[in-house]
Amino acid sequence: MLKAAGMLIAVSLSMMSFLVNAAEIVLEPTGVEKLVVQALFKDRGRLVLTRGPCTSYLDQPSVSLARGRIQIRSRLSALVGFVVNGDCAGVSVSSWTTVSGRPVAAGGAVRLEDIRIDSVDDPDLRAILQNSGLAAAMPRAVQLDVQSAVQTMLLQSVNQIQTTLDAFDFQEVAVIGAKLSMKFDFKLIGR
Repeated sequence: MLKAAGMLIAVSLSMMSFLVNAAEIVLEPTGVEKLVVQALFKDRGRLVLTRGPCTSYLDQPSVSLARGRIQIRSRLSALVGFVVNGDCAGVSVSSWTTVSGRPVAAGGAVRLEDIRIDSVDDPDLRAILQNSGLAAAMPRAVQLDVQSAVQTMLLQSVNQIQTTLDAFDFQEVAVIGAKLSMKFDFKLIGR
């Protein structure tokens, strides 16, 4: 019995030696900001919230990483009023806002969940953001396709061997300090 237990421990320890730490990609705030701008602010540097004569949009984004969240500070500009003869009869308003989300793994990508409006300098404009559908749209819009990025990097680094990324599994996605850390395991096949 002791011999069997000893053998089991030896096999378990030898299997542990095959465990490898996950690969990690770390993005600093400037890298995350580039991805956010590319994913969200596609319309001449704007994220349009409502279209038409009475319009609202976010622009001038800056990104920070804190408290486990990606925080997006931007300027909210809106023409608020009523449509009369195809024009907006109303007032132009502007305020700085901060929206944040928690990064999570979604297949081979990173998305934002738990989207919330952290601050609006002009509290009267908070309703524009809340009614815009921004919180519902952001998880679909902010998506970093890490799996494709890894495949592209590997293809560029190996010229003579044809490679295929056969398996890709996120282990952890987290904001650590002021950086976005993405840990994953993958299986690369070369031919």
